[in-house]
Amino acid sequence: MAQSVSPISATRSEEIIVSLSQAAAAMQTMQCRFVQQKTSSMLAEPTIAEGTMAYAAPDKMRWEYGKPYAFALIVNGDNIIRKADGKSEIVDAKSNRMYQGIVSIIMGSASGRKLFDKSMFDVVLFDEGGFWRAEMSPLKRDMKRMFSQLVFRFDKKTGIISRVEFLEAGGDVTSIRFEDVKIDATVEDSVFME
Repeated sequence: MAQSVSPISATRSEEIIVSLSQAAAAMQTMQCRFVQQKTSSMLAEPTIAEGTMAYAAPDKMRWEYGKPYAFALIVNGDNIIRKADGKSEIVDAKSNRMYQGIVSIIMGSASGRKLFDKSMFDVVLFDEGGFWRAEMSPLKRDMKRMFSQLVFRFDKKTGIISRVEFLEAGGDVTSIRFEDVKIDATVEDSVFME
């Protein structure tokens, strides 16, 4: 069912951005399931993956796929651990700009923190029924190479992110829907270890 989408004035957008940023800053942990769908001109059917995500402020996250493959990306400060095929690899985010960008987007997607950095994105807000829709165009060259636009939907009542769409520069679209979101529940430190 199509939602009615209306643009929001610049003044009201600033108020909403402040409110969403405050909600993100107040959040200490987030856990959820996610469903990811990727649509590509190279594939006859969209690919669907499912997994779980755990986040702990300020800089810990575990993004783990369970279906149709097993893969985990674990962020703990400046360190990134990739787990696949029973093997772990440590990546230093400071020395790898691509990983810095990806981790920044994933952490921002999960937490809502730093999403509205005006040096990184041109942001236009819309009212979409029960959601605030933020259409974000990258300003940095490295990010523009990967994405033409990012679209975030925040629940109006909670200020928590509910869906993200990454429109890739080549035309592919990845959509991630967050489900069973738990805010500020206990997350053990071991979740962010190998």
